[in-house]
Amino acid sequence: MINIIIIDDEAHCINVLENLIEKVHSDYKISGVFTNPLVGLEFIKNNPPDLLFLDIEMPNLNGFALLDNLLPIDFDVIFTTAYHQYAIKAFRYSAINYLLKPITEKNIVKALSDWEKRRKKTSAAQWKLLQDHLKDEQKNCSQIALPTGVGYKIVEIQNIVRCQSDSNYTNVFCQDGNKVLISRTLKEIEELLSEHGFIRVHQSHLINPKFVQGILRQDGGSLIMPNEVEVPVSRQKTKQINEILETMLRFK
Repeated sequence: MINIIIIDDEAHCINVLENLIEKVHSDYKISGVFTNPLVGLEFIKNNPPDLLFLDIEMPNLNGFALLDNLLPIDFDVIFTTAYHQYAIKAFRYSAINYLLKPITEKNIVKALSDWEKRRKKTSAAQWKLLQDHLKDEQKNCSQIALPTGVGYKIVEIQNIVRCQSDSNYTNVFCQDGNKVLISRTLKEIEELLSEHGFIRVHQSHLINPKFVQGILRQDGGSLIMPNEVEVPVSRQKTKQINEILETMLRFK
């Protein structure tokens, strides 16, 4: 049986979460609910859950400080938050689970489904990455947490050469020659990396244009990436991508 604890300083938020969890997962056990984070912290020390639903902004002790008092943790966390859009981006770059308030049945179903599929313990490095992003909203996210089969690998975005779809997974190829298979679709990765200049050149390929070494015209067109890897370019995007890349290559 899955053991759940909820910590939120707003009682009505706890009631909503309790009711929705019991409705969609009657086999889950809610072993503790707390509006006082200090009391919740002491309870968790002696009664660690499988999954903690944790509010961020709370008096006396916010969600991050609460976790700092528990690290390293041996359970999973889903943050409940009313944070603005930039913070949501920080959660996604850090690969940390979250639920936006007001919480709906649809969102709780998706959050629990995602958690069940990708049940991994969040690392201290992820907490640090998240907090670094939240501290400076003007600073671009320079790192990303990649969910692997055994945990998470944090990499510098500028060192990612290309990404290649593998069904519901994605292979991420890095400048140092390492390849990381992650449990995210290429579309999910594209949503995060496109603002860093990455280009979806094909249904199965996302590339970092700074690593393009050449363009081949034959057979519909392809790009030469490091290690002589050829990446195909879809016909629909050939003209647009060639214009962008030719401009870049002239100044290399």
